[in-house]
Amino acid sequence: MKRVFVLAALAVALSGCVATQNDVLDLENQTASLRVQLQDLQQTISSMQANQADLSTQMGQLHDTLSAFTDAINSYQTDMGRLSSKIDDLSAAISSRVESIGTQLTKAQAENLAQTKADLAKQAQAVLNSPTELFNQADVRLSLQDYGLAAEGFSQYVQKFPQGALIDVATYKLGQAYYGEGNWKDAGRQFALILEKYPKSTLVASSRLMYALSLLHIGGKTDEAKKYLQSIPNDFPGTPEARRAELELRELARHHKKTRRAKKA
Repeated sequence: MKRVFVLAALAVALSGCVATQNDVLDLENQTASLRVQLQDLQQTISSMQANQADLSTQMGQLHDTLSAFTDAINSYQTDMGRLSSKIDDLSAAISSRVESIGTQLTKAQAENLAQTKADLAKQAQAVLNSPTELFNQADVRLSLQDYGLAAEGFSQYVQKFPQGALIDVATYKLGQAYYGEGNWKDAGRQFALILEKYPKSTLVASSRLMYALSLLHIGGKTDEAKKYLQSIPNDFPGTPEARRAELELRELARHHKKTRRAKKA
């Protein structure tokens, strides 16, 4: 009997050891799983920090650009105020002169003076309708996010002055105005025109970026948009457009992964 009891005790002890070993194995498996999750979390945090750094850089650049543009607008408004004041003074002087000597002039002299006044008025109007003035007025509208009037102004410039010195810039800004209105197709056409007609323009990198963003908004053209985004860091490394393109590509990659996971689920 004693032998039977001893064997039974040994069996119980061995059973306890096996259970303890299983618990240790389960604990090790859980620890390994937690380590993998921690690594994934660290990678996610690093990616978010990188995106935050890119965003901070872009915000700084945007602030500098807005400050410079504000100074330019103030200078432009001052110049226009001076020009308008001179035109008003000239018109007042001519009117006063006509009133003071009107009764003494012969008919021919009066006609000549009237013609001179009309010519001066035409010259003043020509200044106001010059390519530079038309461009500047539209540019101010764009900065104020008055996209409808900005698009109208840049469209007039493109139509009236196709050989103008600022034709590529006007075409690009017309695309920006359409983009601001949410008119993705017309915006994309303008950016594509830059790439097609003005391949040596300084706006090629920006035009590729905006063309790709327009395609993404239109939908159904993700592959073409990715092709243009990938070309920017290759051809224009280190530029703000390259950083924005890389950010958009990472966002597209994350979206693609989420979509695949959703489909598998």
